[in-house]
Formats: sequence, C-alpha cells, structure tokens
Amino acid sequence: MIFTARMMKIKLVLPILIFLLVSWASLAADYTWFSAATTTWKNSRRSEFLGGQLPTAILDSLDKIYEKSPHQYIVYELGAKHYVQVRCTFDLYEIQGDKLVNKYRYFNRGYTCGGNYFVRDSTHHILGGHGFWTNHLDLLAFDELHGSWELVTTKNQPIDYFSALVYQNSKGIYSLFGEVYNQRKDLDVKNSQGYFLDWETKEWKELELQIEGLDLNNLLEKGGLYFIQTQDYAFCASTNGLNNIGWNLIEKETGKIFFYDSKNVDMALGNYLEIVGNVLTYPAPSGEQKTLDLDEIRKKSKEVGFVRVKEAASFGMNYTWAYGLFFVVVAIGFLLVKKILPKKKAEELTLQPSKRFEPIELLLPYSGQLLTTEALDQLLGIDDQANFDSRRMKRARLIKDINEKYFDQAGTELIVRDKKPDDKRYVYYKIQA
Repeated sequence: MIFTARMMKIKLVLPILIFLLVSWASLAADYTWFSAATTTWKNSRRSEFLGGQLPTAILDSLDKIYEKSPHQYIVYELGAKHYVQVRCTFDLYEIQGDKLVNKYRYFNRGYTCGGNYFVRDSTHHILGGHGFWTNHLDLLAFDELHGSWELVTTKNQPIDYFSALVYQNSKGIYSLFGEVYNQRKDLDVKNSQGYFLDWETKEWKELELQIEGLDLNNLLEKGGLYFIQTQDYAFCASTNGLNNIGWNLIEKETGKIFFYDSKNVDMALGNYLEIVGNVLTYPAPSGEQKTLDLDEIRKKSKEVGFVRVKEAASFGMNYTWAYGLFFVVVAIGFLLVKKILPKKKAEELTLQPSKRFEPIELLLPYSGQLLTTEALDQLLGIDDQANFDSRRMKRARLIKDINEKYFDQAGTELIVRDKKPDDKRYVYYKIQA
C-alpha cells in the first residue's frame, strides 16, 4: 500500500515538473539578432523573420521612414520585447505588434556611424563611431526616462580609436584591432591587438591577441574581415588567404580562437542576416537560403590562438603583487616627503586656488551638497543650451574633464552621481571636495 501511494504521488508530481521544465525552457530565450538595409530585404520574398517575431510590416514601416536616406536596421531582443536601432542615427524603436514607437525624443544625427549596438544590464547601449575627421570609443546608454542617449564615463579610454570588431562576454566588452584616426592631428594608425572594457570598473585595458603562424600586421594590411557575434561566439570570415584565417570563431567566455578552412563570406553579401542562438540564416549570392550552425563548425575546427587581457605587471608579477608594490612605494614616498621636506615647502606643494581649473573653483563652495541637474548646469554655464540632449552630452564631458583634473590634484573625483533612496528616478550630483 505504501509503495502504491508513493507511485500515485510521483504520477501526480511528474506532470507538474514536466510543465515547469517546458515553461522554463520556453522562457530561456536564445540570442536573436537581425540586420537588413532599406528595401533590400524585400528580395528575400519572406513574409516574416525571427520565427514570426519580426513581421515584414515593421520593415515596410522603416522603409517609408528612411526612403530618402537608406540605412541599415538592427533588430534585437530585450526582455520580452524587440527593438530596432538604425545605424548612423540615435533612433531607437520599440516594436509593438505591427507598429513602431520611437523611444528617442530628440533630433541629433551623426556621431554613431559604424557604432556597435548591444544590450547589457537591461539597457540599450552604443559603443564607438566614426566620422569624416575622427574616430571615437564613447560608450552611450539609453535613458528611458528622458528618451535620450547619455554618455557613460570610462577610465583610460583610447582616444581617436574605433573598431567594428566588438563583442561582449560576462566580464565586459572586447574591441579587436581597430584604428586610431584623427585628420586634425594627422593620425591614421592601425591597431594589431585591441582593448577590453572591464564592465565592473568601467576601465579600459589592453588586449593581447595571437594566431599561430600569422603576423597580425599582415592581417591588418590585407583586411577583408567580416565580423559578427552570436550567442557564444565572435565570428570572422575572410578570403584573404592568410595562414589560419578563413572562418574563425572566438569563444566569447574563454577567448580561444578556432579556425575552419572555408573560403567564402556569403553571410556578408546577403540582403539580410538572421541570428538565433548560434545559427545564421542568410541568402547566398545565388539567392539560395543558407543556414550555418556555428556549434557544428566549432566541432570541426582546430584551436589556433587566443585573445586575453594583458597582464599589467612586468617582472613576471600578477595584478595583485603589482598593485600591492605600487601602493607600498607610494606610501613610502609620501612618508619620506612629509618627514624630509620643511613644512613651508610642503605647503608650497599644495595647489594654489589661482591655478585650479575654473569650473572646479565654482563647485568647491558646494562641497557636501547634492545638486540637481538644473543647478549643476547653471554652475557649468550650459543651462542656456536649448537642446536637452546636447546639454546632457556637454554635461557628461565636462564632468569627465573636471573629475580627471581634480583627481590629479586631490586623488579623488569631485562630482559623483547619486540618487535619493526615496525617489530613484532622478539623478543628483554630489560635490565631494
């Protein structure tokens, strides 16, 4: 009887467990991404994309908006919704059934040409861009409350640098190769390695990249790399004929680089590209629809290299020992200066007010106070700018400059963003002199 009762309980519980597992699997959405340019997608003669989540009515609507100035559309998923970003603009559309709702409320153009679009921390981001005269690696985050893009301050940001070969993993953002370009400074230098943005610290660090039997400078000279990312891989395709270059996969979490001997870039030539998980769907030049499963390609590939963050220390030391030694040396130096130099000399070493950066002087009297955005804008002299979005960008750049200069003087940042516990919708700025 006991055995029979237990069997009955199992029979009752099992369907519930199966239901929960199926429900969980359905909620665990794959990485989805779609790219097409104005009107070109129509050559596919498909009635929908992304398994029905992207109806062609949406693409028709986009074509009408950008009919006179064709652009490339990037469609991706955030939560249970799909969004469209349009290259070389700030436009960000939410797809609501067969309708498009532009979340961006302003009218700025440019600055984001070639930018890399991604989602992180449930927020839309754009990284980098280029123009006629300069490159940049600025990180922008979308402000849902104001419908605007906001500059995210990062440390050690490479100047005048841009790369389209960007992917992310759980630790941060990787930007490979790239180019330092600024016509005003007569700069045009290719980078054979790259940079990594540590997402937790928002600090840029140098990357180290190696591929067996390949001089990376030759790869930069020949070029011709097509690049995308999928759920688990950064995928490169090339026909330049170099050793261990063809179809290359970078495992995003491990940094291992794999080579598969294939000599076509069909996925770069189609009228659209659809990615679900690690599977690519695209039309070949012949018009035939192709499907490429990168998990299967990975199984047939050989490991040929790696990409990783450079070790900071020389003399064979790791990060911990390097930082420890640095702080010990600084502490000893500070004690020696304090003990040896006369008091008068030490006083001369303190920065005189007349030599301070002018905006710093304006903010010092407000030490310990929380300033509203409007109050800070008045102090910085940018409250007369009518365009709200331009004012936000100007504010972000000024805060970055002020904090860098004040850090050099006092060893800390002067302006810190803060939110009141009772109302986290609004941002305040704390002055901590």
